[in-house]
Amino acid sequence: MYNERDQLADQILQAASALYLKYGLKKVTMDDISKAIGKTRTAVYYYFKNREEVFDAVLDALVKEVVQEIQTAMNAQESIEAKIEAFCQTKIRTSEAKKPFFTAIEVGMNAAEKTKYTQAMAFVHQQLMQAERKMLSTALHESMQQQEIRQLTVTEEDNLIFILLSGIRGIKREMLLKNSFEGLNATIYTLVAMVDKWLK
Repeated sequence: MYNERDQLADQILQAASALYLKYGLKKVTMDDISKAIGKTRTAVYYYFKNREEVFDAVLDALVKEVVQEIQTAMNAQESIEAKIEAFCQTKIRTSEAKKPFFTAIEVGMNAAEKTKYTQAMAFVHQQLMQAERKMLSTALHESMQQQEIRQLTVTEEDNLIFILLSGIRGIKREMLLKNSFEGLNATIYTLVAMVDKWLK
């Protein structure tokens, strides 16, 4: 059951996120966070030992939020084609929505701090990739059970998921280089149509 302690922990993470966005990671202290939520430092330290723990928890919450958003978009669809399209669209949209947060975090970091931050981001990326693989795998297995698509071998499934995740990252990267997401819907539609034809 959701209780006051859970609520306070959420408030700490929300306050920290807002402060990171405004001032960057380096400048935000435990004092700043406690003042932002109107509590004592002791209350914040009850949940988190230090700034690093707060930051790790913020990243963890962010991953869960992104995963939930993608899953919700997929669950709203019936066919595997629509689920994959929802996955692609939502993945790119959430990635772009979170970009200002990650850009703000780096403000004022020195080389050593940036290296540490890059390592943390690599871990976040792995968490997201793992969750995304699971979502796509579940959708494919449900579709196979319903005989909507043919039965895939383990290798075929792994390859397809790899191609989808790599393809989406590539599409996003190229559109960022052009500084334009014009044509995104048509591009994703083509990718999904090709996948759907292969699955059938």
